[in-house]
Amino acid sequence: MPGPAHLDFDVLFSRDGDGFRAQVLRSPAGEGQSVTFSPPFTDLELENFILKVARFTGRTRRVEAAPVAAAKQAGGRLFEAVFSGAVGECMRRSVDHAEGVPAALRIRLRLADVPELAGLPWELLYDRSDDWFLALSDSTPVVRYVQLPARPRPVEITLPLRVLVIRSEPHDYPALNLDAEWAQVSEALAELTSTGLLAITELAAPTLSELRRALLRDTYHVLHYMGHGGFDQEHGGTLLFTDRAGRGVPVTGSDLGVMLRDHTSMRLAVLNACQAGRTDPEDPFAGVSDTLVRRGIPAVIAMQFEITDAAAVEFAPALYGAIAAGYPIDAAVAEARKAIYTVSPLEWATPVLYLRGDDARLFDVSRASRPESGRPREDTPAGARPSRARPAAAQANPLESQLPGGEDPARLLAAMRRFNVPAQQGLNREQASRAFSENGYDPRSFGGWVRRGWIARDGERRYLTDQGRQWVAAQETGGTENWR
Repeated sequence: MPGPAHLDFDVLFSRDGDGFRAQVLRSPAGEGQSVTFSPPFTDLELENFILKVARFTGRTRRVEAAPVAAAKQAGGRLFEAVFSGAVGECMRRSVDHAEGVPAALRIRLRLADVPELAGLPWELLYDRSDDWFLALSDSTPVVRYVQLPARPRPVEITLPLRVLVIRSEPHDYPALNLDAEWAQVSEALAELTSTGLLAITELAAPTLSELRRALLRDTYHVLHYMGHGGFDQEHGGTLLFTDRAGRGVPVTGSDLGVMLRDHTSMRLAVLNACQAGRTDPEDPFAGVSDTLVRRGIPAVIAMQFEITDAAAVEFAPALYGAIAAGYPIDAAVAEARKAIYTVSPLEWATPVLYLRGDDARLFDVSRASRPESGRPREDTPAGARPSRARPAAAQANPLESQLPGGEDPARLLAAMRRFNVPAQQGLNREQASRAFSENGYDPRSFGGWVRRGWIARDGERRYLTDQGRQWVAAQETGGTENWR
């Protein structure tokens, strides 16, 4: 199965007097550790943060230092509220354990008992000591976990991944220009569709009646909604469909759940609608996403903030490419976040993943139908440069085939040489970070090379493994005779 193995770090949130309690329910380093904390933000602070981020959404990267700093501050406050004291120490030991396995450490937040905390942007969790947003790495994906008695199992499928798209733009609501957005997204998905990895069907009309007929006629794996989202005290969370006259009709999560529940192949709903990820502080089950999960959809991805066309264009092919490659949904979302990061240093935190069950694999993708490389095929359509042509000898190097799409072996080699020191000596954290950053890498990619088995970590020491040394030797000699 592509993607790393995983371990779970479960945190249960509850009320404690005027504040809250976070307790570790499961982790590689034990359970039962807890911390009490006050609300990390006032309502006004949270509103001001969202407004500050919204003002800069979609602008060029070079003018976004202020909102990124605000995101780090907000994410840091969330992280320090929960991952301090015994919980923080348990977290650090769990990360060390996961790196040694190697495996991803899935951060599962159980927020059902405190809906007032569910409205906070937990996807921005930021560890100041490592200068790192947890959710930006498939080593530490952040999940809103909904525990239910029934645990869904992966559905075996043969590609293409079948996506049913609903575009709803009622004429009595503000225009969204979905035609232009969808044209860009469709173009970005073209390679996935042309190679048979993805099949897209657009619903003829955004009505519940038409949705029922479509589900009766064919089999689908993913529902992708684009349109208006809303939230009010009467209906809770809603998505806007239309009536036959094209006027807006609010559809609740319960309404949609009735249509989808018996379509057992449908394992994922992607809701590209503002406020689709919101939860009512008075009713934790009123949000569209929560309700769909409780109505039987194993995973829901919703947007907690408005998302730009540029981010949506990166998100869709990255997500669906990773799923088609057999990735678990949390790892696929992490890939999609990184894709968004290439065009916006903030919007990667907009998607919220709601998940039920212990297994994040939504689909058991037939090996015969997977991409040959086992990696998502979204790199080129998502805008990344394809790998440059290399000599046949280099193409035969098995380790080189593990490089992400568009990777430059020469640049990696320069970084890896820095780790080629005796294991007893190794590099400390600061030296390892510098080895990557000075060669154009984000230091946080270190975990990826640990998982590939090229770099080892022993306490505070980082060094090349035998496998890593063989790869360096093969690159330096220009051939693969040193690789076994």
